[in-house]
Amino acid sequence: MKYVVWFTLLGLALSLGCGGGGGAVSTSTQKVTLAYKQLGGASSQYKMTSSVTLNSMGNTNSWVSDVAFTARVESISTDGVITRRITFDDFSIFEQSGGKLEPDNLAPGYKGQYLWMQQAADGKVLHWNGLDGIRSYTAEDRDLKNVLVQQMATAYQPLPTEAVGVGSKWQGTLEIPVTIRGGEFTQKITVDYEVVGFGQRGSRNCVKIQTRTATEGKGTGNRAEDRQFWVNTTGSGKGFIWFDYDNGLIVEYETNVTADQELKYERTAKTDIATEASTVDSQTKIKLVK
Repeated sequence: MKYVVWFTLLGLALSLGCGGGGGAVSTSTQKVTLAYKQLGGASSQYKMTSSVTLNSMGNTNSWVSDVAFTARVESISTDGVITRRITFDDFSIFEQSGGKLEPDNLAPGYKGQYLWMQQAADGKVLHWNGLDGIRSYTAEDRDLKNVLVQQMATAYQPLPTEAVGVGSKWQGTLEIPVTIRGGEFTQKITVDYEVVGFGQRGSRNCVKIQTRTATEGKGTGNRAEDRQFWVNTTGSGKGFIWFDYDNGLIVEYETNVTADQELKYERTAKTDIATEASTVDSQTKIKLVK
């Protein structure tokens, strides 16, 4: 039931929080305005690592992905709509089951794929295209497209319009519908933000933001032989963001999320319904390379 895990990965990877809690932090009284800036054609290169561990019915499976991508702001409209082009420079996925770590042999073929995305000021994805090399032959491929689109969208989460300083707080909520086999999965993410200080990451002047996330998800779809399944998830997480306020870009983020999942599905004869309870632990890190 790998495709179920893929959209579980999606839901958890979206639970934002960012960038390594370490580093010297100043609690100065300064205030700064946070905004993504048009980089005049310049590109930013990132490294993203994600890991998900599913504990279900006494069995444990893990997935690890390493993705390098390059992001470029193409334009920012007067009403705050940002157009980005994201190219996936390197790609690997591994699954661990029964003590063995097995690579996904299709993953290297995703190298060079691009995502072109328009995103409103409130974080809503208005339009996207690309990822044509992920041809959706399987449920796993379809779910992987969803994962990539939503991971990239939520990496560029909405920012407050007013200047912020230490102690500033705000909240954001995002509902994300995702197409899955024969149905849809909707993830509602509520993030509480708090500025906890200022500091440097490398030579960059950054604001450090603490995040706490609550996530709820539910969906339904069809398995093989048109057997229906239903999924409900609830989870919470926390993390930090380091944001370069001079250049208007994320420098680093990290999140850790734990969620409980209940999966119900029709058995082969479709005469009764089985229930599986599981726990999912997820970690996602994104770091600016240059």
